[in-house]
Amino acid sequence: MSRQVLIINITRMGDLVQMGTLLTRLQEEWPGTSVDLVVDRQFAAVASMLPGLREVIAYDFHGLIDHSRACAQDVVALHREVHAWAAVLHERRYDRIVNLTFNRPSALLAEYVSAPDIRGARTAWDGGTVVDNPWLRYFTDIHQIRRINRFNLVDVYAMGGSGPGSFAPLQVKPPDESLDWAGRYLATEPTGVRDWIAVQAGASDTMKAWRPEHFGLALARLGSRWSGGILFIGAASEQRTIGAVIHAYRAAGGRHVMKNAAGRTSLPQVAALLARSRVLLTNDTGPMHLAVGVETPVVDLSVGHVDFQETGPYGAGHWVLQPALDCAPCGFEQVCSHQACKDRIPADVVADLLLHVVGAAPCPAVDSGYRLYRSTVDEDQLSTFELAGGSEPPALAWFATFWRRYWYEAFTGRPSRTAPPVGEPPEFEEAAARIGALVPILESLCRRANAIVRMTARPPLPARHVQSLLGAQQAERERAVGLGLDTWAIRPLAAAFLRRLHQDNVEGIEHMARHHAASYAWWLTETLAVGRVFAPARPGRRLRMVRESCHPSVG
Repeated sequence: MSRQVLIINITRMGDLVQMGTLLTRLQEEWPGTSVDLVVDRQFAAVASMLPGLREVIAYDFHGLIDHSRACAQDVVALHREVHAWAAVLHERRYDRIVNLTFNRPSALLAEYVSAPDIRGARTAWDGGTVVDNPWLRYFTDIHQIRRINRFNLVDVYAMGGSGPGSFAPLQVKPPDESLDWAGRYLATEPTGVRDWIAVQAGASDTMKAWRPEHFGLALARLGSRWSGGILFIGAASEQRTIGAVIHAYRAAGGRHVMKNAAGRTSLPQVAALLARSRVLLTNDTGPMHLAVGVETPVVDLSVGHVDFQETGPYGAGHWVLQPALDCAPCGFEQVCSHQACKDRIPADVVADLLLHVVGAAPCPAVDSGYRLYRSTVDEDQLSTFELAGGSEPPALAWFATFWRRYWYEAFTGRPSRTAPPVGEPPEFEEAAARIGALVPILESLCRRANAIVRMTARPPLPARHVQSLLGAQQAERERAVGLGLDTWAIRPLAAAFLRRLHQDNVEGIEHMARHHAASYAWWLTETLAVGRVFAPARPGRRLRMVRESCHPSVG
């Protein structure tokens, strides 16, 4: 009997397309496995274009949330409705559940459906949420270390939901009727235009959208070097943005044939239009991933809080332009008053890059205001980006490469085949000083944690003594976290420790104490391992090793 896997992915359209490599990897791991997908009803059309699925199970999750908030139905009625729908999934006895939606409702669903192997968010014993699998736990840490993260979410999903393997591109298969429609739609121009540049000028969040006037100017600067047409895609709500693009385009002398399909197409039709386009110029959007899935090259404008290293176009053959600013990308919760990053990408360079992709111009030169990246596949069979123009801060580049290899080897248990960072560790004095100061604090935390374990294992519990130790431990932990987050040399470990400490999922005081002791021991062990990388960098400067055993055993 073939294995069965259930994937839960109910948030955004782009997330659905980005799990395409996971679908391929599951078949590589378990040939013939049957994969079902739980998806929000509004994205069912996208899910239907993904190969490798046995069944797409759609449910109106957004409506459920709205009804809950508006009290349109009483809680008991809502519970019965969801229970009746999910009971069928529970009865299928899945071998694995991969939950790619990291919120409490999806965790409850994963726990209720149940499987011997649940990866991603699930419900803890006390009703909280825990995340299983190191790759998917890493996903929850990215927001704290995104400046040096070098894993595309496509690969995080694939390795977390299955495991490492050969490179597998994203795949989107528009239905034949949509492809036929797209052919007819683009052939209606009396001028006989056959080649099209697709443009997604809008975005769900204006923070991550290039300015409309810049789009217009860039398209106008294609000039006579591009004899094809310009095709706008997007939602109906983006018509105002598209209008502003066209106004700027005409004012700059643009005279190409244009078609505006925004708000007039289904998602399968959008995919079909992209499949018939030469290139897509876009912000970071769901249609960008559709373009990748139909093998259309992408020029991605990475502005605002978008980090292309996480969500940029997957696989080889795509291009990314990113402003060269210390604040780019900004944080998800940050509100920027100036959005200066959107003015750092020159319109003429975007035009030249589009022409380069369609074979009408060389790759443009790059100045100091922005960076140009080309997507490719590395030796570990993961998608990555190579710097094709501009420069990166040397320290960030070194640490990004170091941690990219470190986590790959830690999570997979196999050596990375990618090249290590070149040269000695940067900022050596600062990093060595921080590690040297952190180690004795971690040793002390381990000793206190082990003492608490011993006390909780031998009743009666000396409550006041334990409380005193916990107070001292909290103060030391705050000092340790402050030091750990202060340098990229060890910041990823501090972020992982905080997540590890709070995702306990253990019941009882003794088990909680053991979990905390194990978390401190892990932090110390990993810090010492990283410290060895820095210790040989200067003769005579070696971090002292831990003087005594630090582990969660009772002893």
